[in-house]
Amino acid sequence: MVRHLFRCVAILLCSLPALAATHPRDFNIYLGNASSETNRHGRSRFRTISFELLTEPHFFKRYVDRWLPNARVGVDIDYADVRQPRSWFGHTYGDPDDSVRAEWAHFFVRQYWLTSSNLIRPYADLGTGPMWSNRRIPAATSKLNANSQLGLGVVLFPNARIPVYAGYRFFHISNGGVTGRNPGLNVNGFFVGTNLRRR
Repeated sequence: MVRHLFRCVAILLCSLPALAATHPRDFNIYLGNASSETNRHGRSRFRTISFELLTEPHFFKRYVDRWLPNARVGVDIDYADVRQPRSWFGHTYGDPDDSVRAEWAHFFVRQYWLTSSNLIRPYADLGTGPMWSNRRIPAATSKLNANSQLGLGVVLFPNARIPVYAGYRFFHISNGGVTGRNPGLNVNGFFVGTNLRRR
């Protein structure tokens, strides 16, 4: 597991040059717990750790200020321990669960509200990115998927030294029909995190 966490951090650090010109503002870390909807292929459960880099959208700020005056753009690198049925048929024939390692990059736009509040700051974000796993997710489909996400959250005590992030996240995992099988996964989960660095 340590090796895969190191890989996630390394990928995020490699993303820094692309955002250097935009003056990175925040580096956040989150823990999450999520599960997919149960279907004929069974149910998948995700335990995640996320490393997030967040900045103001200087390179297209004038285009978004009219509609999203408090927008931020960001990228996060996620590692997930996934427990899912080993078989395409779920648990129909008594097959056990499998343990899968997954990593993904998530590029997103986030809008904040109540930015002058010292108590609470709601936000929503939307984005997508590539996802890789050491086994197929779901079983018998693909190791390479797209992971598109919608997040709804709040920042508690946003101006404190250690603010608290908490919220709900929905993500849809799909291989886009690249392989013959593409049932997709709709995953619902919750997360909590904090800020590690602010500029």
